[in-house]
Amino acid sequence: MRSEAGEPHLRNRFSLLAQYPEIAKLFGYDVRTAYITVAVVAGQFAMAAGLEILFDRRSLLGSWWSVAIVAWSFGAFMNHWGGVVIHEASHNLCARTPTANRWVAILANFPIGVPSAMSFRRHHLDHHRYLGIPKLDNDLPTPFEVAFLGRTWLGKACWVLAYPFFGTLARGYLRRPRGWEVVGFLLQMSVNALIVIALGWTALGYLLLSTYFAYGPHPIAGHFVHEHYLLSGEQETHSYYGPLNALTLNMGYHNEHHDFLGVPGTRLPELHRIARSHYGSLASHRSWAAVLWIFLSERRIGHHSRIVRSFDVFRAATNLEKARRIELTAGRLSLNAAHDASS
Repeated sequence: MRSEAGEPHLRNRFSLLAQYPEIAKLFGYDVRTAYITVAVVAGQFAMAAGLEILFDRRSLLGSWWSVAIVAWSFGAFMNHWGGVVIHEASHNLCARTPTANRWVAILANFPIGVPSAMSFRRHHLDHHRYLGIPKLDNDLPTPFEVAFLGRTWLGKACWVLAYPFFGTLARGYLRRPRGWEVVGFLLQMSVNALIVIALGWTALGYLLLSTYFAYGPHPIAGHFVHEHYLLSGEQETHSYYGPLNALTLNMGYHNEHHDFLGVPGTRLPELHRIARSHYGSLASHRSWAAVLWIFLSERRIGHHSRIVRSFDVFRAATNLEKARRIELTAGRLSLNAAHDASS
């Protein structure tokens, strides 16, 4: 769906800050995310080692069927956490400096097995900056996804099954690497080799299966659909307020995140509480599994169900919002000056 309006979150940011100035106190980073990530990475490697031992002993619990079940029921949540932390670190919300955030992201990437942390950091901010603009917003479905996968149940099911590939290869994340991307790639490949040498192929297979499920056929991957697909009217961004937020660093609070990129995930529920009159009036979801079912089963919804806008529309709306902010700030300064003069 083509929009002649600018992206909504810049406007929300200015108006909500003016209405609720206490939101500014939520900006910053939360280093607890980095500490939890260390524990998650250690736990995932421990599970991989345990499954390798069971496999080597030819235990029924070490069969590939068991490994796949554990990857779906446990590993997917662990590796999805890694992806969430990579996202959080791309906004510098895990540590004090950008360099420290890069190292947190690289650590979170180790159990994922695919070197993606630094590429994601490089490209993700374009999604926020150019929301809905084809060729600039790398979260938009590609023409192939829209034209060939379309609205059919089979096409959309294939997309869900193959999303780990569509979300990276097809959308341009794997381009010519730069600086930190080379570092991340070399470290990840070294860790993968050490896993095979020290533990075995079953351990690496478990980790890669966990990554596949974390981003593919799994309820926790429902957020790839809920965030910006038009499941309810013409609302461009949706939030999810279900129980899986506890395992995903409040990834479901997506309207809140787009409005205030400088607020870490641990504080997004507080942001929602402060501005409840705004966020509570928006359409939202309570189940990622239900979101996936609606996406698959309803023919009216497909990869065409996204808001797109031209760069000219985006630029004009952005300049207008900035002008309004300058005008508002100038008005406040004038009022303060008049008040000081009268007193």
